[in-house]
Order: sequence, then structure tokens, then C-alpha cells
Amino acid sequence: MGDTQQTVPTGWYKFAIYGGWVGTFVLAAWIVLPRLIIGTTVPITWTITILLPVLLIAIGSVTLGLPASRGLMPTKRSVGWLWFAFLSAFIVGLFLPDSTIFSAGSHDQTTAFIAVLLGPGWEGAGSAIANPAAILMVISGIIAAVFSILDSREGGPIRTEDEDHLQGQGYFTILGEDEHYHL
Repeated sequence: MGDTQQTVPTGWYKFAIYGGWVGTFVLAAWIVLPRLIIGTTVPITWTITILLPVLLIAIGSVTLGLPASRGLMPTKRSVGWLWFAFLSAFIVGLFLPDSTIFSAGSHDQTTAFIAVLLGPGWEGAGSAIANPAAILMVISGIIAAVFSILDSREGGPIRTEDEDHLQGQGYFTILGEDEHYHL
């Protein structure tokens, strides 16, 4: 049924696992630090600024820590989804809008770290990019954590008989054995 044999991580896979631990905490700080640098004044922004990094740390800890606690390595698919969440977290850190001392016209306008860096022309991009990026960060992080939980359970990933039956069927019979398949 399931393939429970663990492979030793090498190359990019090894970098992705160990870099994932660093990335979890660095990108959580990346969401908070721009808000500290540009002087956030809105309470709801502080709520989001604290909630997203805590969620990112929880997701990274489950995705990487749960398999390690079970004596296994995180699977490539869970690590891949985690890095997609990291990319989204980086984008959130750049574009999360808030009211700051650097607001373009008046102090009632919102701005983002990217607008402080590149100018007021980026004002409108804040919420238009940060909101979908935060949603993608949360969803892909949850997918990574779920894959990590399912793949590290006792017995490994479960494959159904339907999946085994359908291997090698269809137009691309890569895994099947027929007259054209020879080792």
C-alpha cells in the first residue's frame, strides 16, 4: 500500500527543509518589521500584523516539526507548498497597507512598505496585492501542514486500490506494463 521508506534529503530538497526553518521565522519577522519601520498607527493593522506571523510560525512548525518529531523527513510536496506560502508571505510583507507617517497626501491615507520604497505610485497596489497574497499564504500553508500530517502518520501515505488499479491506464502508460514497456 503506502511507501514508508524514507529517502535521505540531498541538494535542493535538503536546502528546502533546513532553509524552511530559517524562512519560517525570517518571513514572520518580515511581515512585522516593515510595520515597525514605517510607523503603523492603526489597531486593525497591528492585529493583522501579529496574527499573520503567528499563523506562519504555526504552519512552518507543523509542516517541518511534526515529521521530525515522528522520526521522519517532511515530504517534498509539503515542503514545496510551504515555500509557496513563504513566497506569499514575502509579498504580504511588501504590500500590506496601513496608515503611516509616510502616507502620500495626508495622514489619513494608507500606504505600504513598497510605496515607501518606490514612491506614491504604488499606493493603490497595497491592498490589491496584499489581500490575495495573504489568502494564498494561509491556504498554501494549510495545504503544506495537512500534507505533512498525512504523509508522516504511521504507515505513510495511504494509496487506495483504485489508484493502484488506474496506474498505467490512459494515453500515458508510463507506469503500466504492456507490450511497449520494457526495462
